[in-house]
Amino acid sequence: MKRVRKEGRLPPSTVIVKETFMRLGYVCESVDPDHVAARFNEMLWNLWKETLVTLERYEESSYASGIPRHFIEEFPGSFERAERKASNQGFRVGFSLLFNELYPRFRDAFLSVSQSRKTRGGKDFELQIEGLLDLAKLPYHRQEMEHRTDLILPDLQTHKANRNISAVVSIKRTLRERWAEVAEELFNLRSPNVFLFTADESVSRNHVNRICGQYNIHLVVWDEVKSSKYPDEALVLGYTDWTTRHLAVLRQYWTRGPKASRRPT
Repeated sequence: MKRVRKEGRLPPSTVIVKETFMRLGYVCESVDPDHVAARFNEMLWNLWKETLVTLERYEESSYASGIPRHFIEEFPGSFERAERKASNQGFRVGFSLLFNELYPRFRDAFLSVSQSRKTRGGKDFELQIEGLLDLAKLPYHRQEMEHRTDLILPDLQTHKANRNISAVVSIKRTLRERWAEVAEELFNLRSPNVFLFTADESVSRNHVNRICGQYNIHLVVWDEVKSSKYPDEALVLGYTDWTTRHLAVLRQYWTRGPKASRRPT
């Protein structure tokens, strides 16, 4: 399947996400930074959904011809037998024979497509958030791959000088796996402004109790998830609340430089 994706020229996440930003009109010439901050949840939701539409268009052109071509090259005997059956007993009989013989290969191919989507989904979500931060003119530092922390706002220098006025952001597409490792490492940073971003719509009470209660981390979710499931949980934030309230407080201190000593309340 790697060869199919390569030969089909399936673009990387950076290209897919950038194209989606442009298709939605989310470009610096067309949007006001304050407007982006105020509509962060709505715009992120649109990007989350529409990036998949962009990807599916490329997948269709890549896989629809690439997978059959790959199978024909790898399993010529199966196709020859299916052709003979189709010639003697009709197309349906030939197709059934082919499908039965190659079913495990079809299954593996589409499992590979599904796994590729999951892998890309995490990277896509990171790029969507970073792109909106750029449009909102919110400064950030992207961490190296080995760190659980994805972003430091506004920059690493400010964070090292005064953690009270910086924000630490880790991004997880879902909370279904390995989130506990991330939470543990974020907790060990001992920073007062730690935020775990997720696109997961199935945030459970256990997630909230562990992430927010045990680790004292802000869990940032879709506005709808916040309002419908956890309206009274102070450490569960909607994306709009994060940009317009929590981040707005911290931004006041960024213009004063890293020596600001008061802790935001």
